[in-house]
Amino acid sequence: MAGKNEASKNEASNNDVPKKEPAPAKPLAKMFACTACGASVTINYPGASMSVVCKSCNSTIDVTSEAYRILSTYVGKTSLFKPDIPLGSRGKLKGKEWEVIGFLVREETGSHYFWSEYLLFNPYYGYRWLVEDKGYWNFVTTIKRKPEAKTFTQVPSKGVVAKLDGKSYQIYNYGTAAVKYVLGEFYWRVLVGSSVLAADYIDPPMMLSAEKDGFEIVWSLAEYMDAKEIHKAFKVADRFPFQSGVPATRPPTELKELSQIGALCAIFCIFLTCAQFYFTAKAPQQTVLQYDGTFSPNNKKADITTPVFAMKDDTTNAVITLRAPVSNSWFYVSGELVNDTDGTTYPFEKSVEYYFGTDSDGSWSEGSDTAQLGISSVPPGNYYLNIDTESGDFRQSNPQQFSVSVGRGYPIYDNYWWILSALFVVPLYSFVAMQSVEAARWSNSDYSPYPSAESYSESY
Repeated sequence: MAGKNEASKNEASNNDVPKKEPAPAKPLAKMFACTACGASVTINYPGASMSVVCKSCNSTIDVTSEAYRILSTYVGKTSLFKPDIPLGSRGKLKGKEWEVIGFLVREETGSHYFWSEYLLFNPYYGYRWLVEDKGYWNFVTTIKRKPEAKTFTQVPSKGVVAKLDGKSYQIYNYGTAAVKYVLGEFYWRVLVGSSVLAADYIDPPMMLSAEKDGFEIVWSLAEYMDAKEIHKAFKVADRFPFQSGVPATRPPTELKELSQIGALCAIFCIFLTCAQFYFTAKAPQQTVLQYDGTFSPNNKKADITTPVFAMKDDTTNAVITLRAPVSNSWFYVSGELVNDTDGTTYPFEKSVEYYFGTDSDGSWSEGSDTAQLGISSVPPGNYYLNIDTESGDFRQSNPQQFSVSVGRGYPIYDNYWWILSALFVVPLYSFVAMQSVEAARWSNSDYSPYPSAESYSESY
């Protein structure tokens, strides 16, 4: 909430219109004796400034009065507030050179939240503000355009927006901002203790702010600036405050990264799906063995050897399918696929189980009477299976029949689904990170859309 709300502030809004930079000489500084303490006071921009603060006694003086009337005296501890950018410093921002001519500290009276504001001046482009809050900076311009927004007569509700130039800004703060400390010269008669009703609306990295004093409402537009840019412009890197938290106007870089990651994941998913369909269509899908055997329920049976079968042509996968008449019971097979020529073995194990019943929630079931497993990269040749069986939970002991089939070149979807699942971990993590940052951003707002914003902000 940049403080600049007086009738004379209409003069500052001339920054909406670009100007050609003429070459008149800078007004000569004017000196006079402070009418409160007698110390020498300098007005760097006579005619542009309406008030100045005595550096000796911190009294605010009306420089438009021939008698240099004292507007207010400061009785607090001046050591509590010290500008990080000294008055008189010059720096280039947004392609133009600005001089720091004023400094003030403001407080939100409800929460006692403090922030600092620096008044910048250029004789050809007027006034701007640099607002520092917890080590983060905003470049603020007073605007003449009036956004579409509700009046200040009532406290805004959560989700209220203000619209300007086709963009919507969401309500972030609303309250009373009071001046706690001033230093330098200003284009209005600034007084310690004066206050305005203020509201901030954000659409990072921009903030739209309104201040109401009496019947006048002044709007300003703030843009986030990297502290390094401020350091470089004013050459005061060693003076700057420590950054903490997530500021209201911090650029939403996590959202941009999430969009980029999401786009890449979507492209890869499409590629992966197309590849899966391609290899599925190209696969030979031949059944090379169909073996039916018997087992005694609730017992073990060992050393079953199937007839030899051929895996022809190219190296491909072998898909083993197991079926058994399980009903609230299970059937287990362990074995190996054996090359009949060189004895190479491919061990495997698989079980089928199927259970069902009813409970307080109704009927339920889980499992199946069929199970499938795949063995990848099996070279062509003649093969057979060695298998052992085991079963349990059967209610009868009559011999039961099971079947084992082997197919070559059948599509296996397990890898496809595993890769697809793993692929979504990265955008999911990015989404959680983005939500954490956004919740921390809104942790200092009474209008947070995140119910647990405070818990998020503790990690920042």
